[in-house]
Amino acid sequence: MIDWQLPISAASDEQIETALAQAHIPALMSTLMHLTGNRDHFCEVRPHFVMFAEEEDGLSEKDRNRARELALDALKKYRDSGCMELARPSSEDVIAAMNYITGTDIAPEEVPFLREELNLFGEDGRRVQIETGAIAVGFRVLIIGTGMSGILAAIRLQQEGIPFLMLEKNPEMTGTWYENTYPGCQVDSANHLYSYILEPNHQWSGHYSGSAELKAYFNRIVDKYGLRQHVRLNTQVERASFDEKDNRWKVEFTSHGVREVLFADTIISAVGQLNSPKMPEIDGLDSFEGIAFHSARWEHEHSLEGKRVIVIGTGCSAAQFVPRIAPQCGELKVFQRSAPWLLPTETYHQPMSPQELWLFREVPFYARWYRFFLFRTLAVDGLLPFMYSEPGWSGPPGTIGAANEMLRGAMIESLQEQAGDDAALLAKLIPDYPPGGKRPVLDDGAWISTIKRDNVHLLTDRIARVVAEGVVTKDGTLHEADIIIYGTGFKADQFLVPMQVIGRDGVDLVSQWNGDPKAYKGVVVPGFPNFYCLYGPNSNIVVGSSIVFFVECQLRYVMGCLKLQLEKGCHTIECRKEVMDSYNRRIDALNRQRAWGAPSVSSWYKNSTGRVTQNWPGTHREWWEETLAPDPKDFLFN
Repeated sequence: MIDWQLPISAASDEQIETALAQAHIPALMSTLMHLTGNRDHFCEVRPHFVMFAEEEDGLSEKDRNRARELALDALKKYRDSGCMELARPSSEDVIAAMNYITGTDIAPEEVPFLREELNLFGEDGRRVQIETGAIAVGFRVLIIGTGMSGILAAIRLQQEGIPFLMLEKNPEMTGTWYENTYPGCQVDSANHLYSYILEPNHQWSGHYSGSAELKAYFNRIVDKYGLRQHVRLNTQVERASFDEKDNRWKVEFTSHGVREVLFADTIISAVGQLNSPKMPEIDGLDSFEGIAFHSARWEHEHSLEGKRVIVIGTGCSAAQFVPRIAPQCGELKVFQRSAPWLLPTETYHQPMSPQELWLFREVPFYARWYRFFLFRTLAVDGLLPFMYSEPGWSGPPGTIGAANEMLRGAMIESLQEQAGDDAALLAKLIPDYPPGGKRPVLDDGAWISTIKRDNVHLLTDRIARVVAEGVVTKDGTLHEADIIIYGTGFKADQFLVPMQVIGRDGVDLVSQWNGDPKAYKGVVVPGFPNFYCLYGPNSNIVVGSSIVFFVECQLRYVMGCLKLQLEKGCHTIECRKEVMDSYNRRIDALNRQRAWGAPSVSSWYKNSTGRVTQNWPGTHREWWEETLAPDPKDFLFN
């Protein structure tokens, strides 16, 4: 039996060869550049990206075997040399490897962006350094929320020696990964991308890990940076108001049942978007005499064994928990209002093998090149090119352009393969809107195989009302239930709620937005000086990457704003209204040209007027460029 805890210095030829059998070939070949000091092997084995196959590289088995042969020889020499220190590759070699691993010639303007994300040598390229002497005595930042965004904000402030306090409404930190405990809860971004650039983790148990493991990851970081001493838990912020005389924020909150007040020079809101459960607009919700709860507030004390269970909703959460609970239920009825697009994701429930984890841990630079491959294929390219609408398009219904039609065809083909000869089921599974119009569901076959179970029924009948016994559909049919689970999403459009934020002239930010939230780069709002939103309006992503990347970029921007303010010696920094208005006109125009902005599409991405308030319409590089550094001309200083 091979001991996979052995370091490479003690590894046998057999162990190395066995591990290489499961290696990601493009990442492996990029690693050889470091091990051999040259890139001659790039000419021998050349990958190319294949849609819907994250781990697929288009290589023949002959090419794969040749790659493993080259790697085995190089790793044996590395081991036998005593794991000698490897020479730092030239810039040209790194760019050549970047081109190689993605099978493309990267444009010169993309190189700085991609090199920063590659982070080959563990450099913190997203840190903004502030002159120590610029921080005034008594200056303090308040962070509201301690999820992924709040934790990173604390680290960035700590790096620059800026005093801060964190307020958290829950009894524990980690935000969504503390709150969401429903069965099957997991991330829907590739795990290697869902981690901080300054704290990468290459020992995930799966390609898309569950909430418990993600919670543990963020808690380890909290402890590493000693953040718990800066946190007040069980603390709900109720009101934050800007004092124009003192240029400070007055923050009112309840902590452990006691109302308190504190003052802060700057506020960073890290309350997130997807944290307030949304109940469906169905008559009689309070009439049901059985057990009912929202999936985001799962009541684990109730057994589902042998019970008649109704699930309302077929979004991402339902797609995760329904396959988990189906074997327990006596009968499970899933009510679908709108079919989700199922995005084929072979590795969605696939665990990492001991061999893969060994490669990530022991082979120099392998993990970083693997992460880079995921970022370049899933994020930089991803599916965004398939989301563009074509003016005057007259193609089939449910499409907005030729590329979108091609994507729809490929996704329908996947659905057909899974549905088999069940035409009635297939009809329920095919959405009537263009791919990308709504949030897709990552799927490795678990959803459809669950729906096909004898005890599971996918229903598209409209629900008229909830009654004491269960639900009644529009045709008058009573569907009896013991338990109703609402998988109906979140109040994503209600940014900052229930917190009240009062800016200049007594203006309430939520009232000002009035269901149409706008911010400059999703971060700052005119009339609200020294106030920053993370994951704010129009900073959500639809296809590819991870929100971690977007928040990291936003935080660089926030720290850049603090740098401007502090080094200028100003009390306040405030976005100009004309700057924000111009920005949002541009973003709105682009969103109207994307699948999620199509007039025929209705989703939580849009507000009641049809404006897209959630999504970023551009590329990852464009977001990176937008948030590199604040332009002083965009702001008013006092």
